[in-house]
Amino acid sequence: MTEPDILGGLHFWIGCGAIAAGFAAFAARKGRPVHRKAGALFVITMGLLTLSGLWMSLSREILFTVFLSAISFHALMTGWAAARYQDRPARWITRGAPFSSALIAFGGVAGGLLAAASPDGMLNDLPPGAFYGLAGVAAVLCALDVIFARKSLPQPHLRLTRHLWRMGFSFFLATGIFFFGNNHVLPDALRTPVFLTLPVLAVVGWTVVYAVRTRFRRAVPG
Repeated sequence: MTEPDILGGLHFWIGCGAIAAGFAAFAARKGRPVHRKAGALFVITMGLLTLSGLWMSLSREILFTVFLSAISFHALMTGWAAARYQDRPARWITRGAPFSSALIAFGGVAGGLLAAASPDGMLNDLPPGAFYGLAGVAAVLCALDVIFARKSLPQPHLRLTRHLWRMGFSFFLATGIFFFGNNHVLPDALRTPVFLTLPVLAVVGWTVVYAVRTRFRRAVPG
């Protein structure tokens, strides 16, 4: 699988757009037009970001980021589907989600086994535990996917909680990879531990606060 020369640059700028849209969606009041528009832009840019990342990972034969891109895309689409549960495509995504996450989990286990069987015990410069860790995350997602898919009509606060934390999880992966893995594109003055850590912690904090508040609030507009 070949990688077009332009793909790396597009991946970077799409990622910048996804991060900007994600923070705008988090900061805007939920349910308002600004939130909806920023959220829609986030879904589009994050989808393109994960798909371009998947393409680059496959072309460069980096198995670990193949699974990382797959988990991020899975979280993004299932989070979108939770908010749009009344739409038929969203219900299809919800019903197929357990199979998708299970496939990622099995792939992670296979990656760990390949790493363990290699001469130096590594794959993509990572030990088996890194792949098993991703498999564990996918297994948790799969269990939650099964529980949610079994509900004939989930209550609004459950749907919105799933929407919030899955979008937040996908956003966390994007910000973590950008600020911790690709920060060489930033000016030296900004490449400080505080600056690089704060955006990622902000995503985690916002996700936890909004998801917990929504989960335990009895009356949430659907």
